[in-house]
Amino acid sequence: MLHAAGPPNDGFKAMYYGARSGIFAKYGLTVEITPTNNGSAAAAALISGDMDVAMVNILTLIQAHRKGIAMRMIAPNFWITSDKPNISALVLKDSPLRGGRDLAGKTIASPGLGDILSVGTQAWIDQNGGDSRTVHFIELPSSAAVQFLEQGRADVVTVIEPFVGQAMATGKVRILAQPMYAIAKQLQVGSYVVMEPVVLKKFDAMSRLARGLHEASLYTNTHLAETVELVASYSGASPEAIAKMNRVVDPEYCEVRYIQPVIDALAKYGAIDKGFPAGEIISSAALKPPR
Repeated sequence: MLHAAGPPNDGFKAMYYGARSGIFAKYGLTVEITPTNNGSAAAAALISGDMDVAMVNILTLIQAHRKGIAMRMIAPNFWITSDKPNISALVLKDSPLRGGRDLAGKTIASPGLGDILSVGTQAWIDQNGGDSRTVHFIELPSSAAVQFLEQGRADVVTVIEPFVGQAMATGKVRILAQPMYAIAKQLQVGSYVVMEPVVLKKFDAMSRLARGLHEASLYTNTHLAETVELVASYSGASPEAIAKMNRVVDPEYCEVRYIQPVIDALAKYGAIDKGFPAGEIISSAALKPPR
């Protein structure tokens, strides 16, 4: 029995599909899934030993590594590509803001200070005629994006799906930018993580888990319409809302080329103290890409 934790959103569907479809059973595994309020809670449960695997955003993994915590990526999660803009910077529909230069002295809200969304926004500002050092960042609950803009509490909000779609559906906002593309056109922003000392004790089971997640992700990536009801069953979101959002897809393998740009950007903008080679956060049990 392996215990998995993570927030019950679209990005967690490969784990649920693997458990419910029989893929994990095919690899001789029973996986019990526990939903958490967010990735930080999942990480805490993993570190405490209550869980064997957790789904977290990549910032949590990177920061844990810089603190000397032996958390490692066993499978990739949440791939941002040029045709899957899951993160957007939004402004009111009639806002005069158009480019990075317009944001001098403005207030930008994102789910967390120094998170990957705010770092991406900083990079976009600097690449589009502005100076991110002149911008003020605040935190917001993603569900309050439109409210923050309408109340003048923020000039720009950067949020992730499904909150982008929900905000756009009001007809009150427009997309200013897809800020993550300022970091790279293809990058990984989520991870299934494990504690490496546990991997060394359960290497066979963890290797089978990596293969099972790989197979489950291959299916969910290519059958998004068929996973709508699955995601609705554990997330609480309506099938209609899920079908309309930009869905999460996963990279096939843990590859440094999709991770290193994130580490470098986090270091550049002070979200971590310094960069490091991306290979350091990939578990020994992770499935390797074919040569």
